[in-house]
Amino acid sequence: MLWAGAAGAGEQQDRELYPPGFEVAVEQGLLFLQAQQKPGGSFEAAGPPAAMAGLAVLAFLANGHTPDVGRYGLTVRNALDYLLNLNPDGGYWGRDGGRMYGHCIVTLALSQAYGTETDPAQRARIKKALGAVSRVIIAAQSVGKDDAHIGGWRYEPGSTDSDMSVTAWCVHALAGCRNAGMDIPQERFESAATFIMRCWREKQRGFAYLPTDEPSPGMTGAALACLRMAGASRSFDAAAAGRLVLERPVRDDARYQYSSLYWTTLAAHFVGQPLWQAVWKGNRDYLLSRQRRDDGSWPASRNEVDGQGKAGRFFPTAMAVLTLSVPSQILPVYRK
Repeated sequence: MLWAGAAGAGEQQDRELYPPGFEVAVEQGLLFLQAQQKPGGSFEAAGPPAAMAGLAVLAFLANGHTPDVGRYGLTVRNALDYLLNLNPDGGYWGRDGGRMYGHCIVTLALSQAYGTETDPAQRARIKKALGAVSRVIIAAQSVGKDDAHIGGWRYEPGSTDSDMSVTAWCVHALAGCRNAGMDIPQERFESAATFIMRCWREKQRGFAYLPTDEPSPGMTGAALACLRMAGASRSFDAAAAGRLVLERPVRDDARYQYSSLYWTTLAAHFVGQPLWQAVWKGNRDYLLSRQRRDDGSWPASRNEVDGQGKAGRFFPTAMAVLTLSVPSQILPVYRK
């Protein structure tokens, strides 16, 4: 059984992590994603094509499916070929509307695929691409900004301001590159952590999208996860931040629902007990209850990727599968 072995826990712990029907639910989600792939390797999905392909690659890799191997091997191979064949000028994958979000998702996907690639020529292509995409992220962090925004990122490589959401994906992507053996200076992570801490709201004990905003569970989860991935130690009330994530669960009325479910799950995973058990059970059970029984997809939510029908359910399904895959730690970037 993939899930029990990957989790590395005892039988009782496996039952607590993965209730009956869990593995079937994830498999149905993967089948839905696979069914949306087009002949050229991209996907029938609402949203930026490169970012959607990157999310699909991550969802398959996070469940142990690698290029050319097994049921989804050809799906993964075709998606990776699609991304690598794009080969955008300057290494920026965000020109299709994905902006820095999409660029970082592609970066993360390539970084996690690199270690699974057995074909030398393909490994060389991925490594070359990783060099280009990581340079774009580093250059974007180096753009001149005022004191409130130094260290972070926003929508475009040349943006002169920053926000917590884009910064989180950039840190995630750089952590993936470092995991793949790229030379990412620690000072880049330390600088990002400095901006993240500007989004800490002392009075409300949580992290916000912008330094002047109200904190939210999603941004607090993103900050907690990224500080851990960055290996950056900062002084703040981490226990209180964990309570905010726990006491304000991401449910139907949440903005950016699937992204927030992902970040709060990842944060709890890195922080550990007792936050992990409560957040994982709540997010897991909520996602399992929301899955459509007819095709294994998850319904679209407000404020994320717009779209109707199956195309509109692609992003939610990819994010749901990724969220449910966190505790398996198959993706190297998830390992503590």
